[in-house]
Amino acid sequence: MRTLEGPNRVRNGLSGVVILVLVVLVGQGFTNVPMLFAQPVYYGQVNDSAGLAEGDKVRISGLDVGTIESMEIEGDHVRMGFTIGANQVGTESRLAIRTETILGKRILDVEPRGNKILQANGVLPIGQSTTPYQLYDAVFDVTKAAQGWDIDTVKRSLHVLSETVDQTYPHLSAALDGVEKFSDTIGKRDEQFKHLLASANQVASVLGNRSEQINALLVNAKTLLSAVNQRGQAIDYLLQNVSLVSQQFEGLINDNPNLNHVLEQLRIVSDILVKHKNDLSDVVTQAAGFMGALAEAIGSAPYFKVLVVNLVPYQILQPWVDAAFKKRGIDPEEFWRNAGLPAARFPDPNGAMQPNGAPPAAPHLLEGTPDHPGPAVGPGSPCSYTPAADGTPSPGNPLPCAGLTQGPFGGAGYPAPDVVTSALNPAAVYSPGVPSAAIPGQMSPGVMGVPAPAMEPGPPGARTVPVGPLPGPADSVPGDAPPPPALVGPIPPPGPGPQLSGDGAIAPIDMPGGGN
Repeated sequence: MRTLEGPNRVRNGLSGVVILVLVVLVGQGFTNVPMLFAQPVYYGQVNDSAGLAEGDKVRISGLDVGTIESMEIEGDHVRMGFTIGANQVGTESRLAIRTETILGKRILDVEPRGNKILQANGVLPIGQSTTPYQLYDAVFDVTKAAQGWDIDTVKRSLHVLSETVDQTYPHLSAALDGVEKFSDTIGKRDEQFKHLLASANQVASVLGNRSEQINALLVNAKTLLSAVNQRGQAIDYLLQNVSLVSQQFEGLINDNPNLNHVLEQLRIVSDILVKHKNDLSDVVTQAAGFMGALAEAIGSAPYFKVLVVNLVPYQILQPWVDAAFKKRGIDPEEFWRNAGLPAARFPDPNGAMQPNGAPPAAPHLLEGTPDHPGPAVGPGSPCSYTPAADGTPSPGNPLPCAGLTQGPFGGAGYPAPDVVTSALNPAAVYSPGVPSAAIPGQMSPGVMGVPAPAMEPGPPGARTVPVGPLPGPADSVPGDAPPPPALVGPIPPPGPGPQLSGDGAIAPIDMPGGGN
């Protein structure tokens, strides 16, 4: 069993002193270990040391990075060793001995170059170093240049210069007086110059304080110019598209010579609308009140009663309504010609008419396909204009304009129209057209084509105008349309209030002769 003993102060003190001495000795010699704190040394060859000595500074980009370690003469040049700390330079770096102060203090400036790293103990050749221009170099150059001078010529030149100075003395004196006055003026304006320089200093200070804002302004200006450049490209693209659109419009106008007439009619319509703008506004305003009253009248049931005071009886009012709004007595061919319809778009005289008396469809134009790229009717050709009165299509000649060789405005050599024409149809005859185009009391103007089957009767209460003439009295005027038959409808549902007695299944609406 180990016995506990008290500490031996003498032994512990001696041990502490020995350890302290060893630490001091190791600290003093630690930096002498070459593998720990040694710095790599690089060598450079120069023609002349130019006053550079050991211990002078070595700089890279204006910063001190090392010192000159050694200077040795090797043949016709000097080999110097230097350190650059932890920095690295390339094998193509340049060395330059420069003057640091006006007293002639020299430094070694290193300009890093090259992609390959210069290893420790590496040597930069003499071709990559420069030395400063010194006084003895200047004396040597002057002496070398003066060896070929002609002394007599130099003397004569100095003599001429002396005479020139003597002759220009008055003018030179005046110039010197002006310089003196100028310097005196500057001396008197010293305070003003100080104030000017102080103001310039303040301006420079303001610009320095606003440097970030100025920088941001320049950056924003660059962004603005970039945006303007991009918008310039967009504007160029837009102008190109506008040019293409104008070409398309030019082609449209060439393909449709009557477009000017249509645009003129459109201008007239727009002028009328502008002229009656206030009237249209009043109509809309008044219609708002009528619509409100109408909604209140029909909002409570599926029926409503309307009282119209002093309304003219139906038998008297209807002919005037037809004459004012429907039956105008329009000749279809004259209407097509006045509207500027091209001859190639006139109805096919051998086609089938519509059940309501409308004319047949126009011939089919072959265009817009790979086999028929078009246009089917060339611009300026006879078929692109409205035909004359004697050029209306007929069953035997459905496209008379195809045989013409000259258009209304001259020119020849137009290609033949690419239009599908129909063969002669014996059933094609002049038949009454749309009833609403007739003059009241007369038949509708005739339209060439194959008559269509009669229309089916409409629903009860529908008002139907016959297309063709109906049988009438023997003494009726030929060509006059007889009065339409009575129109009947279902009995309306009973409304509120007292009811009229009636025992019929249908309620008469209109009876010939005006009887009740």
